Amino acid sequence: MTPRSTSRPPSTSKCLFIKQQLIQGMRAKRFTDRLPSENQLAATFGVSRMTARKALVELEAEGLVERIRGKGTYVKKPDPAMGYFVVQPSRRHAETLEVAYTTRVLELRSLEKPPPMVARRMAYSGMTILARRLHCFDGKPVRYEIRHLRGDLCGSILFEDLERISIHELLVDRLDLPLSRVWQHITAETLDADTAAVLEVPAGHPAFHLLRTTYTHDTPVTCVEYFIRGELAFEDTFAPGRTEPPPGTGFGH
Repeated sequence: MTPRSTSRPPSTSKCLFIKQQLIQGMRAKRFTDRLPSENQLAATFGVSRMTARKALVELEAEGLVERIRGKGTYVKKPDPAMGYFVVQPSRRHAETLEVAYTTRVLELRSLEKPPPMVARRMAYSGMTILARRLHCFDGKPVRYEIRHLRGDLCGSILFEDLERISIHELLVDRLDLPLSRVWQHITAETLDADTAAVLEVPAGHPAFHLLRTTYTHDTPVTCVEYFIRGELAFEDTFAPGRTEPPPGTGFGH
């Protein structure tokens, strides 16, 4: 099915507009399998094939579609063999374990532009805020956070006390950036020497590696990478039939 042509607001980029239309189509179940081709999108929206391709590539990077060489772009289906677990926010997890929670800021500065991987995930190449923090339970480092935020939306974070204030609360309450959607990917890994040194464990120590991109509506606002010591246990209660975490849960501080 090819989406209907719709007038585009002047302030919205062509690529972003195409993405928004495709996302709306997937949510409304108009697209349940194969998406329109690059040529179809280019003709429908009056753009170049390169712009249409960029929209599809970004949707793939966000985990919403998969592109199969020689066949096309398809709505990504959930893997029935994969479940989920909820990684609690740092402070809440500390309360569950009945331990003292503290945060140490290792680095907080502006970058002229984000690293290439972050630029791709956020579809943004302007000034970026880098915040590296260490989350500790009873003084022991347990979670290492490497976060990039859009400088045009979040620049004032440079002047906040990130050892005391939740970044999530800053974004929502002070910067008026509702966090409406999250893409994340979690793997089990062993730590390299540099990351292990930050967490004060030997190289090769087991850890969870979490990549997360958080959106305000369809705009990526922050990209974060967490390394979580593998000996931490996660506990949760949920309905067996659910395919997504309950609202209001997640990971971060």
